[in-house]
Amino acid sequence: METKDILISSLVLLLGGCIITSLHPLYTDGEVVFDEKLIGKWSSENDIWEFRPDEGQRYKMRVLSGDKQGHFVAHLVRLKDMMFLDVLPAELPEEFKYNEYYMLHLIPTHSFMKVNQIEPKLQLLQMDVDEVSNMLKADPNILKHEVIEDRIVLTAQPKELQDFMLKYADTEDLFSDPLELTRREPLYTDEDLIFDENLIGVWEGKDGQLLDSIAVAEREKTYSIILADKEGVEFEVFANLVKLKDMTFLALFLDESFSDEKDSYRLHLIPDFFALVEQIGPILRLRHIPYDEIAEWHKADFGSLKKDTADSSSIFEGTRIQQ
Repeated sequence: METKDILISSLVLLLGGCIITSLHPLYTDGEVVFDEKLIGKWSSENDIWEFRPDEGQRYKMRVLSGDKQGHFVAHLVRLKDMMFLDVLPAELPEEFKYNEYYMLHLIPTHSFMKVNQIEPKLQLLQMDVDEVSNMLKADPNILKHEVIEDRIVLTAQPKELQDFMLKYADTEDLFSDPLELTRREPLYTDEDLIFDENLIGVWEGKDGQLLDSIAVAEREKTYSIILADKEGVEFEVFANLVKLKDMTFLALFLDESFSDEKDSYRLHLIPDFFALVEQIGPILRLRHIPYDEIAEWHKADFGSLKKDTADSSSIFEGTRIQQ
């Protein structure tokens, strides 16, 4: 199973490669605020950003890019009339940790994003690496830092970081173009969830893949599905079957905590992916369908959803080999 490498590498890949990092946070207790409007699942063309409430004034932040995800701790920071996100990688789950000696060499670092607005669309701006690099070359004393293997690591204390942001954050070039994210809304309710025992079992795909589906005993109407390609690389998702009109969908979640509790923000009703269930027996056929297509169908009061509008590539097609 190679999920460990996927999780570790995602911390670098999710934010597009090289970023400015800091040993210290942007905030002290006085600058941290909490805005419920940030809570939810937001999407761009390629990524999903999810914010859940955490202890105190923190957020649990999850970023999904393709099939890679990363978990972070985020703080919303107010400096005068500007808002920023301070983001720190969350602690790795025990099952993904290396040995203790290896882990002692890992130093979590912060990154900062400017929050232009939360509604109607969430706009986040990452610090521009080239612009910050040019500023530091022109005046190395403008902000304490080190350059490690061509990466800028800020070493300034929070007060110095705040002064820098207050002075330069409004300049045109300090931040990159905004990442604009649209809030995803639930497209079904708890009453639309169904359970079909026929989905349980082991299925073999026509290209040698395996799909192993079991019921999660402690979570009503929830499946744990492990997909394995012909090389044996495994990928686990958690799923609910959803019945809308005369069509059945699999709502797929990469994060198993999605159904820990029925939250008032309804995040347990907003999956990472949808699959159209075209057939369960004797052949299991699942086909990817984008959230936006189902949203349009939903908006049209469940008019007609053409199956041929779905992604032409099946998520899975195979026959049962074990009950």
